[in-house]
Amino acid sequence: MKNILLVCGAGMSTSLMVKKMQEADFNHQYHIQCSDTVSAQLTIMKSDIFLLAPHISYMKDEFLPLCQKQHIPFMVIDSLDYTKMDGYSVLEKVTNIFNQYEKTHAFRIILLHSSGGTMSDLLVMDMNKKKNEAEKEWIIESKDIERFEDYENVDVILLAPQICYEKNMIQKKLSRTDTILDIPSRNLYGTFDGRKILNYIHQILKERGFEKI
Repeated sequence: MKNILLVCGAGMSTSLMVKKMQEADFNHQYHIQCSDTVSAQLTIMKSDIFLLAPHISYMKDEFLPLCQKQHIPFMVIDSLDYTKMDGYSVLEKVTNIFNQYEKTHAFRIILLHSSGGTMSDLLVMDMNKKKNEAEKEWIIESKDIERFEDYENVDVILLAPQICYEKNMIQKKLSRTDTILDIPSRNLYGTFDGRKILNYIHQILKERGFEKI
């Protein structure tokens, strides 16, 4: 079940919009709630999409970066939909955003290694085999550091311990400030246990405030 957060200036109108959206959610696919702008700073962590009331759209520059950091799609509710309290139309647009977001924002993990990279290849195979339901859409790949160039479209880079000295060079190539670059320990990497590596990724995401995927 997806969590939808509507944020407003603590007005009753947004509570009514939540009710209209709930009535339109015939298949009970969503948990829909509203929040004031102050509480939203914390509530956003437990949400899957952030909807901003049109009368406070000027706060977009404050909340959009937070949503981007947490990998949460963001939408300003259409003024006409809000005026008409058209919960069906808002929910339809939310569903379209979810569908599009999942197509274009797959969570991508790259294991970078030196030429050869047999260990990383084996780990990636085991990670893909042991993904749980929440991780099924994750894209996990093993790449040769000498040939990899797509540093813009990656969320987590795990650098093989054997080439840890390349960390500073890779850091300079990252165009996104939210890409996580990490070096697992030799002991962890050497287990060849994909589930342990996946759990490790969840751990570093949580420690760095990126646990919403």
